[in-house]
Parts: sequence; structure tokens; C-alpha cells
Amino acid sequence: MVRKVLTGLGIGAALLASVGTASAAKSLTIGTAAAPESVWGQAFSEWKKNVEKDGHGAVTIDIKFGSTQGTEATMVDKMKAGQLAGAAVTSVGLSKINKNLLAMQVPGVLTEWSKVDKVRAAMSGDFERMLTDSGLTLITWGDVGYAHFLSKGFAVHTPDDLKGKNPWVYGDDPVLKTVYSKVGGVNPFSSELMAVGTNIDNGKINCMSISALAAEMLQWNSKYDNGVDAVNGILVGAVVMSSDALSSLPADVKSEVLSYGKSLNFKGSSLSARIRAEDAAAWARFKNRSGVKIYTPTADDKAKWAAVFKSARDALKAGTFNASLVNRIEAAAN
Repeated sequence: MVRKVLTGLGIGAALLASVGTASAAKSLTIGTAAAPESVWGQAFSEWKKNVEKDGHGAVTIDIKFGSTQGTEATMVDKMKAGQLAGAAVTSVGLSKINKNLLAMQVPGVLTEWSKVDKVRAAMSGDFERMLTDSGLTLITWGDVGYAHFLSKGFAVHTPDDLKGKNPWVYGDDPVLKTVYSKVGGVNPFSSELMAVGTNIDNGKINCMSISALAAEMLQWNSKYDNGVDAVNGILVGAVVMSSDALSSLPADVKSEVLSYGKSLNFKGSSLSARIRAEDAAAWARFKNRSGVKIYTPTADDKAKWAAVFKSARDALKAGTFNASLVNRIEAAAN
């Protein structure tokens, strides 16, 4: 009888331990502005599936799509406060962590993907330290696309064509604000993502510098009828996570989160490769849409833009970014 009781107690203890283990599964909430069906959303869903499969129930990843966790600045604050495990942000969001992480967006420097790759290779150590010092860990760098000028009801050939116009500026983005200040007479309209569509419709925003893929995903592309077939910058970002959230995981599970997140593969292709291809395709669709006028800048136009971009970079070096850092980015790109 005693043996049966002990055996029963042993089984009960094992069952309780099993229940305790299951209930101890860690949930990681990741915020993003992307839609579930977008290329970003598909890659994040694949990341979730792989980590949960190999984590054997020790962790779940809850992807919150469509900016439901707030603006990029809000998501950064939530990560720092321990209310969010991670987030996918553009360089504007990264600048809320450390303003120098926005330095890759200085105008007129990154105009080809090969230059982005060169700068990341040269500067990744510096950028990752900025994240680490803020209690965050880089999961993977992300791409958004080539920035083109899109406009409604008028063409943008030279900087002077922006005078009197109302281009959108993402939140407190200092880069584009500085560019428009160097043009002079421009009235930038500052807002977060959720308010942009309405303000295009009511005429408060009539142009913007944005990637074709982002404009398409956010359903803004159909609101514009003019585009410039030139790259004035490349929009980039990253997926980052709270270092504390990662440290709370068992070592093997943390390794799975980091390894699967590093490439964010989907259907055998990395997120970076897919976004670059999708962005090119989105630009081709915009150019071929009925009623759209595309302008290709002349050499003289390009020289005028280059002068404005150079003046803006000098101003950003003088007060916004670490000048040495920007100089190194320029050198690596060239």
C-alpha cells in the first residue's frame, strides 16, 4: 500500500511538473507596422513558426501587425519598459534609440543596394554597440526600398519644384526636414503613418519621398500621379529585441530566436533579397500605371539635387549626427 501511495505521489508530482513547465512557456510579443500578407509579414510568420517548432513549447512568438502596438517611437519605449519584447522599425524608429542610427539616411549617399551592403559591413560594429548600450539586441538589419519623389498634380524636376509644396515627413525625422530647409520655401507636413492617407486625401500632403513598396503596402501609391525615376536615398531599418527578454530564455531557445531571425528566410529567400526584388517590381508597377507621369532627371537636375543634399549633410554633421560617423558612412559608400 505504501509503495502504491508513493508511486501515486510520484506520478502526481510528475504531472504537476509537466503542467508547471507548460505554463512557464515564454511569450515574446513583436510589434510591426507591416501587414500579415506583406513580404515582411510573411517572413515574420515564418520566423514564428520555426522558433516555436524548434523551441518545443518553451517559447511562443506573438506578432502584432499593422501598428497595433503604436508608433515606432512608442514601440521603442515599450521595449525599454519591458512591455514589448521586440519590434521591426525603420531608421526613424532606430533614431529613437540612438539618433546616430539614422545617419545611414543622410541624403544623396546611399543610392544603390551595393552601397548599403558596404556601409553595413563597415559600420555594423558601431551600430550594434549603440543598440547594446540601450539594452537592445539586433536581430537583423532590414530594408524598405529606394526612395523616390512621388507627387500629386505636379512634377518634381528640381529642388525648386518643392517650393510652396507640402511633403510628408515621418514624425520628427530630422533628415528630410533639413533637406527641405535647404531648398527653402517648403512646408513639410509631419505625421505618423496612421494619419498620412487622410492627409493626402484632404490635400495637406501633396508629395513625399518614399519607397514604391512601402507606398504600395500602405495604399498610398494610387493617390499619386507623378514620380521621379531617380533614387534620392535608401530607406532601411532593423528588427530589434530587448536584451532582457532574450536573456530570460533558455540558452538553446535564445539561440533559435537569434539564428532564425538573422536571415528571416521565407520560401528559401532572405527577407532582404525579397524586399529588394519586391521594391523594384512595385516601382515598375507604379511607372506603368495608367495616368502616371514619370520624370527622368537631366544631368543639370542631378547637380542641383546633389548641391542641396550636400548642404543638408553638412548641416546634419554640424548638429544632429556625429560628424566622424557620417564621414565614415560616406567613405564606405564610395
